[in-house]
Amino acid sequence: MTKQSLPSLPPATVHRAKAVLRFGHRARLTASVRITSGGILSVGALVSGILLSTAVLVRAAARARTGD
Repeated sequence: MTKQSLPSLPPATVHRAKAVLRFGHRARLTASVRITSGGILSVGALVSGILLSTAVLVRAAARARTGD
């Protein structure tokens, strides 16, 4: 049996971001993030699901309050 190699994929593009918040002269908050394009799509899907489920819960609570 011969061993076949799989085609190699190019490395995933990594997106980077950094933010620095300063509060006066002494306090500073630094945040950085690295994420791939697939990760951005995953986060977008999660946020969409959360927002859709929140809308359903608010609508159900409004109906329960009005007695419909």
